[in-house]
Amino acid sequence: MRQQRPISVPKEGERMLFVRFSSLGDVLLALGKAKALKTRFPGLHLTWLTQAENAELLQMQPFIDDVLPWDIKKGRFTVFPLIGRIRRASFQFLYSVHANDRSALISAFSGIPTRVGFHKNLAFAYDCSPAFANQAWGVSESAGEGETLFIPRGKAEELRERLRGKTDRYLFCAIGASKRFKRWPSECWSSFLEKASGLGLTPVLVGNGREEERMAAEIASSPCFEGIDLVGKLSLVDVCVLASLSELAIGGDTGPIHLARMTKIPCIGLFAVEDPARYGHRGKNLFPLLSERPYRVYPEKEPTGSPLSSISPERAVRLLKTLVGS
Repeated sequence: MRQQRPISVPKEGERMLFVRFSSLGDVLLALGKAKALKTRFPGLHLTWLTQAENAELLQMQPFIDDVLPWDIKKGRFTVFPLIGRIRRASFQFLYSVHANDRSALISAFSGIPTRVGFHKNLAFAYDCSPAFANQAWGVSESAGEGETLFIPRGKAEELRERLRGKTDRYLFCAIGASKRFKRWPSECWSSFLEKASGLGLTPVLVGNGREEERMAAEIASSPCFEGIDLVGKLSLVDVCVLASLSELAIGGDTGPIHLARMTKIPCIGLFAVEDPARYGHRGKNLFPLLSERPYRVYPEKEPTGSPLSSISPERAVRLLKTLVGS
């Protein structure tokens, strides 16, 4: 590893580009790091580079001064006009917690004098690692703990109006995940919701994308389904607000479960890995259920089959009843 040279300390009014553009779960986990930087340097102007769909949620956070949205879905070549926008913005610091090739490319050509980040193969893109910068700047990890997700009350009232006429005891059901093997099968969801129907909760299905819309249609087609299917019908901010209005949440290793956990409601996590904390799923309000043969770490190549099918609906219902009762 190359030697890391001393770096300058941010001054009042200087500008930092904070880089974490995907995925939703990782963006949420990075909120604490941004909060810790702003706590240490309150006069620092912090702009967050993120995928366009995350922009509205990040704009609501009081420790983020500005958001630079990037519409990655328009193609990989959009990185070049993005670099042009970054160069014209005259940032003094770049702080990246996104260790992939694109973030290293952005850093290397950003023209920003002080660049903090890490890439195992493209070390030249950065001056030092986040750990080195935090130590040099006196940034405390504990400063990023506590409340990191802020939701305006007006947003909650707007969503309550949309759900008017239903019971206000909602069960937040994050049915999808980025990879198929991290999803609880539709038949498990249907059986679980049928068995849980007598607990006085209204299940609300949340998610996004064609696969999750297909799953939601299968779950909602059950004659015993008495919930609300909102998959593909909510903005990211709406999903966040819904979690804050819900009594409990259940779902796999997916961004919406990170959201729900950060709103402090009890969350049942369905995991195919033996240590969910390794992937940011931790906290006193998280109650994990593991598959029968969980992975030590997630495989890089998506496996066949459905590991979460070994988590029976009965197990989830028993845990749900315990949480409702407490």
